[in-house]
Amino acid sequence: MSYGFLAVNNNNKILITDTMENLHFAGKPTLQGNDSASENYGSFPEYGEVSGEATSFDDLDGRIIFTYTFTHSGTPIVFVKPTDYSRWHAVLTQSVSGTTWTIKVIVSGTSTSNPPILYCFVNAENSTGNTEDYGMIVYQSNGNRAFDSRYSPLAVTGGGTITPPSDPTDSAGTPTQTGTHARGSVHGWNYATLDHDFRSTTRYNSQSISGTYTNLMFSAPSIAQAVYERVMLGYKASDIPFYEGGGTQDHYSTATWWVFYRNTFRIRNGNFDAGWTNLLAGFAFSSNHEGGGWFGGGSGGTTTGTRPYNPKTINLTSNAFLIADATRYN
Repeated sequence: MSYGFLAVNNNNKILITDTMENLHFAGKPTLQGNDSASENYGSFPEYGEVSGEATSFDDLDGRIIFTYTFTHSGTPIVFVKPTDYSRWHAVLTQSVSGTTWTIKVIVSGTSTSNPPILYCFVNAENSTGNTEDYGMIVYQSNGNRAFDSRYSPLAVTGGGTITPPSDPTDSAGTPTQTGTHARGSVHGWNYATLDHDFRSTTRYNSQSISGTYTNLMFSAPSIAQAVYERVMLGYKASDIPFYEGGGTQDHYSTATWWVFYRNTFRIRNGNFDAGWTNLLAGFAFSSNHEGGGWFGGGSGGTTTGTRPYNPKTINLTSNAFLIADATRYN
């Protein structure tokens, strides 16, 4: 090479080059609030009101969505530093209006305490505001800055690729539909006792990382998501008395539990985990029977939310992640 700049470390990994833009620290987004006033999905909404009982499978992991804003003309890459490393985190959405970015972060659990701290990084060319006249700037061939030592360049300490398990639920196998609306159904009329664990406590994959984990932050822009449901069809046949015309009166019921998951991440001592957190959940129940004599008419039920799509896991691809030490940018 007859021109340009290249710096490598002892492992011959590129640190600075004129052919690639480096990311530089741009600031910390401001926490605006959370959605604690709405349903946090620590359990299936309204399920207990219909079933009359709540089993251990009624429980979900729960979630809180924290909202942040950040003003910058560049496009920020967001790093998440947990303040509670036992919880799962992920950037849910990132949108912009003018130069104000709105960033929503999903965190597992139902507590609004311990919101994560976010750190934003932008390309060197988008770094502004520093008037120091010393340091080192590396320019690209088009004249844009590739590196600018005045703006705290991102120092990546680890990374790789990771994918969560395809099944987000703790019970073995994904949930199914059982029973029929006919004689011989395994579920009686109005049966609605959940038997599948929709939590994700054990459903994660891991990659080893180094460093003092309570100082670490991560960036992992995954869009993997999943929806699964458990459906129970119930049936009962009742004989109608002869003096009411005789025959059989059919009774039908349908109980449906569904959960919408997003891929989330956790930093542990020596490990980076990719798992799942429930974003939305719903329970739907219907019960009806044929008209006939003293048994005629009527139906009832409840529906909470709308299932986003048919049961499946989507966008399950190998997802890149970066690890960095947040203390460098405080």
